[in-house]
Amino acid sequence: MTLTEKELIETVSRLTSDRLTEYLAAEIVIPEQSDQGLVYHNIDVARLELACELHEQYDMETDALSMMISLIDQLHGLRAELREALNAIEAQPEPVRQQLVKVIGTARFRRR
Repeated sequence: MTLTEKELIETVSRLTSDRLTEYLAAEIVIPEQSDQGLVYHNIDVARLELACELHEQYDMETDALSMMISLIDQLHGLRAELREALNAIEAQPEPVRQQLVKVIGTARFRRR
């Protein structure tokens, strides 16, 4: 689903045109250029809802919001990579999995 700026502001209840302008400048969302102009996707709606909530609940400045959302993006990326690694481990034969569990488990305690 794609939304125009007007539709986006109608969809995200706490979003105003001025606030969207601030968030665009901070690259909290980056709309897609299409034949109809700039359009927004479901992920943009979710990011803007989170940004508006954080802004209002914690009175966060736009730069802090941008950094926070960037950290959340990184966390989601790491979770996806971890899921892929776990799936790859699961696909290995049992002896390999057991060896990996040993190495990973002991490595965690050796680093301290």
